[in-house]
Amino acid sequence: MYGIFVINDAGETIASVGWENLEGDTALIGGFVSALQMFIKKISGNEMNELLFGELKLLIGKAGNNYIVTLHSVDDKEANAHNQEVIKFITDRGDEIDDGVLILVNEMISGETTPEEEEKVRRGVREWTSGAGTAAKEWGKKVF
Repeated sequence: MYGIFVINDAGETIASVGWENLEGDTALIGGFVSALQMFIKKISGNEMNELLFGELKLLIGKAGNNYIVTLHSVDDKEANAHNQEVIKFITDRGDEIDDGVLILVNEMISGETTPEEEEKVRRGVREWTSGAGTAAKEWGKKVF
């Protein structure tokens, strides 16, 4: 898996990992996917779930109100399974997703890890996002 992007309904890329594989601005993919989904939905009533660009495959799914885009090689036999794992993980995590979490998710899903290592990553993600969320709430109370 080359990358993961979380895009909100407004077309903003709210978290990403792997954009360096495409050499561009993460805002571009968010706007592109959002506009493409609106267009396809308007003309067909459906949403696009796969797009091919030469040797690159984009798989698009939903986690809550966000689009989840994963980038793969066209010959990646695990692409659909990896995309579904990312969607499930992000659905379970809710709004506590950022670039750091996606880096860990990408390593966990596409790397060769043992079940013990995967649980260690999951535990680390839970602790990291929980601590970050608590710190952000405390900061918000002090500032506002």
